[in-house]
Amino acid sequence: MDSSHRHTTGSKNLILNFKPDCPLCRLADEPRMQADYVCELKNSVVTRGPFAKRWAGAIQVTSKRHVKDPSQLKYPHFIHSQSELYQLETAVRRATRAKLMNVVKFGNVVDHLHWHIIPRFEHEIHPQKNPWELASTPDSELFHTPYTGSRDELYSDIVAALNAVNKELQPAFFSTAFFIRPKNAAAQADFLKHPLPVQHQLIRSNPAQFECFLMQRNYLDYAWDTFGGEADPHETPKEALLRELCEELGWTADEVYEVTRQWNNGLLRGFCYLVRPSQGQLLQNQPERIACDEVKDAKWIALVDLIENKGDTYAAPLCGRVRAVVAGEPDFYL
Repeated sequence: MDSSHRHTTGSKNLILNFKPDCPLCRLADEPRMQADYVCELKNSVVTRGPFAKRWAGAIQVTSKRHVKDPSQLKYPHFIHSQSELYQLETAVRRATRAKLMNVVKFGNVVDHLHWHIIPRFEHEIHPQKNPWELASTPDSELFHTPYTGSRDELYSDIVAALNAVNKELQPAFFSTAFFIRPKNAAAQADFLKHPLPVQHQLIRSNPAQFECFLMQRNYLDYAWDTFGGEADPHETPKEALLRELCEELGWTADEVYEVTRQWNNGLLRGFCYLVRPSQGQLLQNQPERIACDEVKDAKWIALVDLIENKGDTYAAPLCGRVRAVVAGEPDFYL
């Protein structure tokens, strides 16, 4: 996760379960169109929000998933959203030097998950009252000394502090699956009889003959990627992989074999496995799978197309992962 601009101008519905009549869906879908835009994270959009007019440094954190309550998120997504809140609260506290922080989730007016992070200051007249209790209090009666600095500079300081916090934290690792078969249908059955280490050697010897079953994400950038996801707390890489395959495909695995690992800035990020599913889906052009709200589409894509990536059709981390599988080496990407 980083606080760089992730929004792709002109694309629509960058959040999961987009509702056109929801004002916070529209806010999250066009974040940089907001006059009070601060930054965008993987799971949320950050704006100054309604409390920023009175409490310098206050922000609103809007989820990119249209749900009402945190308990409606899948547990990994809840963990990720809480991690972002932690990092944002830390950044606001550092930039504003607040005495304490208010972090609150409402949802009474708009049924779209969002939080308010509000710094509270030493020079407040009513430090024991919460901000919504003070809604009708005149500005002149809020602070002994009003804030006179540049708010634009303050929010730039918050983003800089957020970037510093991000660098201090090691992200959770992910586990991901490679489902690979020969492009030639006549060769598929014999190929799949081999144990996975032998399959890996055959793939490496002539990658042009093979194709990979990939998913298209149903959120954010709609990029093509391998099936899988980030691990829950206390999960091993293999446990995370098997859970993700069940959630995204409804598949179980007869055999898994680690083929590469992916690193980012010196930190281990991902474990990549060659997988043989137990239901024999690799012999089907359109394998049967469960409906998953995170998966927009799935199809077979030639390995050589991913390796060459002409026209930058596919995301760089995916292509680096594929090249690492074929090379039989870890992928170190920056």
